[in-house]
Amino acid sequence: MNRRVKQILIISTMLGLTQTVCMYEGDYVQAASSSEATKLIKLTTVKSLNNVPSVKLSNKSSVKLTDLNVLTQDESKLITYTLTYTNNEKRSLQLVDYWTKVRSKGGTVYSSKLLTQDAEKKSVAAGSTLSVTYVTTVGKNVQLSNLNFQIIKWDFNKANYESILGKFNVPASYTLATPANTVKKVRVNDIPIKIKVQNVQLFPSSETKNYASININMHNVGYKELNNPGVKWILRTAGGSSYPLNLNANDSAYSLDPQETKTFSYITTIPQKVKLEGAEVIMVQENEAEKSVIPLATFQIPRSTSIKGTETAPGKELTIPLEKNSGSVIARVEDVTVSQTHGSNYYTVSFKLRNKGSKEVSVPQYNFSVQNEKGNDYPLVTKALDNLKLKPDEERLIRLTFNLPYDEAEGKIKLIMNTPKLEEENPENKEIKFVYPVGIFVLPEAKSMQQSVGTENILELENGKLGVTWSSLQRLPWDNADVLSAKVTLRNISTNTIKLPELKGMLSIDSADIPDTQLMISQNSALLGPGMSIDIHLLTSVPSNLDVVQLQVALSEMIGENSSELIRLTHIGELPEVPHIELDSSYALNTPGKKIEMKVDRTLIYPGASSDLVYTEILVKNVEDRQAVLANLTGYYESRNGDYYKTTVKQIDYPAGPGDVALVTMWAKIPKKTVVSDMSLLIGETVTGESAGQEATAGSGYLNAASFELKPNQEPALTSMKNITINPYAIQTREFKASLSGGSSVNISWNYDVSRNSEIHLPENEHKLIMQLIEPTGKVFDKEIVLDKDLKEGNNQTMNWTLDDVVFDEMISGSYTIAIYDEFQGQRIKLATETMGFVPAIGRGSLNE
Repeated sequence: MNRRVKQILIISTMLGLTQTVCMYEGDYVQAASSSEATKLIKLTTVKSLNNVPSVKLSNKSSVKLTDLNVLTQDESKLITYTLTYTNNEKRSLQLVDYWTKVRSKGGTVYSSKLLTQDAEKKSVAAGSTLSVTYVTTVGKNVQLSNLNFQIIKWDFNKANYESILGKFNVPASYTLATPANTVKKVRVNDIPIKIKVQNVQLFPSSETKNYASININMHNVGYKELNNPGVKWILRTAGGSSYPLNLNANDSAYSLDPQETKTFSYITTIPQKVKLEGAEVIMVQENEAEKSVIPLATFQIPRSTSIKGTETAPGKELTIPLEKNSGSVIARVEDVTVSQTHGSNYYTVSFKLRNKGSKEVSVPQYNFSVQNEKGNDYPLVTKALDNLKLKPDEERLIRLTFNLPYDEAEGKIKLIMNTPKLEEENPENKEIKFVYPVGIFVLPEAKSMQQSVGTENILELENGKLGVTWSSLQRLPWDNADVLSAKVTLRNISTNTIKLPELKGMLSIDSADIPDTQLMISQNSALLGPGMSIDIHLLTSVPSNLDVVQLQVALSEMIGENSSELIRLTHIGELPEVPHIELDSSYALNTPGKKIEMKVDRTLIYPGASSDLVYTEILVKNVEDRQAVLANLTGYYESRNGDYYKTTVKQIDYPAGPGDVALVTMWAKIPKKTVVSDMSLLIGETVTGESAGQEATAGSGYLNAASFELKPNQEPALTSMKNITINPYAIQTREFKASLSGGSSVNISWNYDVSRNSEIHLPENEHKLIMQLIEPTGKVFDKEIVLDKDLKEGNNQTMNWTLDDVVFDEMISGSYTIAIYDEFQGQRIKLATETMGFVPAIGRGSLNE
């Protein structure tokens, strides 16, 4: 379409009054002219073109004025009128013999031109009818009632070769528009289309303007497809103002198959002060051949309704027709929850869409906003509708989230469901596009999600319902920061197995979302049978000096690369204390596949010069019914004044059998100034990546922690080396001899029995047994015994070694002291000490019993 035609189109549709005289099916309501429309619409006497007499062409043939349309332009009126020929003869009626003129009653003649689309219609077959349309232009102020439409037959026997057979005159009292909700048959591209204007809705678009939405029903009663006919519509008020109407859909082109019916929704904006009583809509068509826009029909519009009166109440459903007559969906708000953040309320709306039809539909990418009682509008963002398709009767749950400041959240809140945002406008397409509401939902009272820890909330999924409980919340020391962990338990409360969606978690501290939140799921399977539960952990790291007043945990469903929030829970105030485990009591970690029970066995203090080494042994029992790799543990010693010391952890790296017990050791060096006698030990499950960790040294945090009460073992050393215990060994001394040689050497012989506790799985043993001999002058000699290497299990074992030192020269008798130490990481605890005599060089000494 060239620029000239576009200019004609824009000018024609934007300016002037439009009048139409037409033939339609049904009753008529009179409206004489734009200035008289409101008054005459009340008349009960109906006159239309049906009342205009036909003009005889012969005894059996005639012509009738069947349609008349007027489009007022800047300085003129464009008139189209349709003549319908009826041929009851036995031979064809040749249209070349007839012509038409438009003449005013004052004698002014206006030339008429046959529309190009009818130019090839040359004759009317015997026994048939045929319609042709002409176009003419008259002065802007010329009234239809002042015009005669003449029927002329060429007669070469007359001076001007014309014989006037008759004329049509349309009185001002005749109906000029098809009444509301009444069908009119219109020829579009020579295809008969039945058209009816169905309803009009008004709703606000701004403080000064309204949207006017008009539904127009079209039924193709012809035998050919109507494809992109270039039809336009204009809304004309009773006062004569005109407003171009635009299709709601992104694509303004449409088609109608033979016998197909569609309803097209059009929209425009009008000032709020403009009233629609007595308004009309005018159907026009671009006509390149005529370099103009041709009026096709005019319709009175039904009484308008305000969308304010059609707000959907809480719990009620709304049926929303889809674009391009592709079906409809039923929408409703299920429930609303609210969590308080700093200065605002955080809302989650559960919104449901259901396919009402019998075919799969693609749901448009509606955009949403919320409107408070003040009328302020807040947009929402969601990706849940991206590429969303619904099978017949399928229902989809969508969650919409938004924030409102406290002072904006009072009173009634409404959810506005708008038409999709439009794609970037094509520079070649100057159509005006609108985004407008397809539904307004009054939100029900929101359920508070404050103080959510320990409270089960119901979460509805596509295939069932979950009970969601924020089970625990912990803040634990971690290196030079703290690790913040939240455990959320999901319980299947449905009677069927549920497949969990792909989940994403987010922690929010004092309204600040933490994007690097880790999410860990306690089991690999996404299936959850009836009554089954799983735990979800959310972890993040925070500065150790950060005060946390409010904490929120949010779970979202991943949809491709996007996410849709499922639930958000809030905790305000002090964080809960970690569980406290008393002496000799157990603590269970219930991670599926790694369930264990832990119990502190003993704590030892290895004294040092500037620091003490605190060492704890924990008994860990596998309570699974099969072999399992035990969860790796993290430990921190905590002093009474809140100082933390991270422990080194040693545990087995192979699976433990059902019911097996393994020893886990933890230790740390504590400064001498710290009181260690009243310390506790934090123990939790190490986390790496996206699941419970396998390598304690590679952890990125820990969770499910408990604080174990400790009582360091402070028993005095034994006064005999007869029976010594160093885990996992029990050593019984049969005989210990130190024999003098008469020279500088002493020969030592240790005869012993050793048994090992085989019921406990042990990590690599880093303890050493130190046998220390102190001769009479105080000189000390150490013998290092590596337990798993040098110490032989069994009875009647013997270990021999020799001491060589000048201190023993010419020594023939005397006593010495044996001290036995447990050495760990270079620091020692004395296990036993005993004094005995050397075996003389000239005789034989024995162990003091």
